[in-house]
Amino acid sequence: MPFFSTPNFLAMPAVGLDISADALRFIEFVPDGKGMLRVLRYGKKNFLIDTVSEGNARGKKNLQEAIAAFANEHKLTFANIALPEEQAYLANIHIPRVALSEVRNEIELHLEEHVPISGSDAIFDFVVVGESLGKPKEAMDVVVSVLPRIVVEEYLEIFSDTGIIPKAFEFESQAMARAIIPRGDNGTFLVIDIGKMVTDIFVAANSVVQFSASLDIGGHYITQAIEKKMKVTYEEAEALKIKHGLLGGEKSGGVSDAMMPIVTDLRNRLIRHYSYWQTHHADKVGGNIECIYITGGGANLKGVTEYLGMGLDVNVIDANPWVNVCSFENYIPPLTLHESHGFSAAIGLALRNTFSE
Repeated sequence: MPFFSTPNFLAMPAVGLDISADALRFIEFVPDGKGMLRVLRYGKKNFLIDTVSEGNARGKKNLQEAIAAFANEHKLTFANIALPEEQAYLANIHIPRVALSEVRNEIELHLEEHVPISGSDAIFDFVVVGESLGKPKEAMDVVVSVLPRIVVEEYLEIFSDTGIIPKAFEFESQAMARAIIPRGDNGTFLVIDIGKMVTDIFVAANSVVQFSASLDIGGHYITQAIEKKMKVTYEEAEALKIKHGLLGGEKSGGVSDAMMPIVTDLRNRLIRHYSYWQTHHADKVGGNIECIYITGGGANLKGVTEYLGMGLDVNVIDANPWVNVCSFENYIPPLTLHESHGFSAAIGLALRNTFSE
């Protein structure tokens, strides 16, 4: 679902570039000649957590300088870029059946009925879902991705003097779905992306993200809880989190207990969103959730996948961000599994170059 894309004549190779709450990440692939891909290059640059918060580039100048330095260091030009999920809206809209060329105009007429943004103040894209357009029906279903125009313009301005030319903007959720859901699998999956500051939950059905939510829970707050309870520095708390995870029990000296209230809150909210889909959407689009994938940097917390899956009647597993890139039997990517979870969105963005959508 690109919000902005360059003309077809600029069909240049593009890296996948993800801007998270605390880092820039990019990756680029090349064909291996056997129908799969290999990593040509990749990179990561950390910055202060407050630089990007709640989808806003609060430190706009600092972010622009970080991107420019990153682009110069790695000689980046064209990029597929993820836009912040926190300020986005995703709506399933029922509209009168019209010709495909008229769908955008029809959506704009009904947009304010579904999201708190007027058509003139919004940038949106859509995917027609459900039955074929050729079938005789009086209405059609579309999934609409919406961002305030001011947010898109802000990011265009940020990139204007960085040396990077945006080839496409896209939601992180759609990029992640492209990375971790096996290509050609049109089932229904729930994905949990546990980031530094927020956890994004979304449901993809028939290869299209149909529902999403951002939760104010992330690895940063788990570390802070350890820091407060154990009376240690933030850096020491981060090390304890990595060492013990949720599996330390009594041997962790209270570290696991410090994390538990936040992780329990995450689990409770996950169950609510899972139940909401099953009871309100499963009979309309995609059907019941078949599997829950865990990704993002927080997926590396020991025991988190097992804990989040307790009591659910569906498999909860660690995502494989490389499933549509390569087979581990033939090629091992240069990133560790620990690093790979943080690159899920960047991998999905880079795969835009090889997926026909």
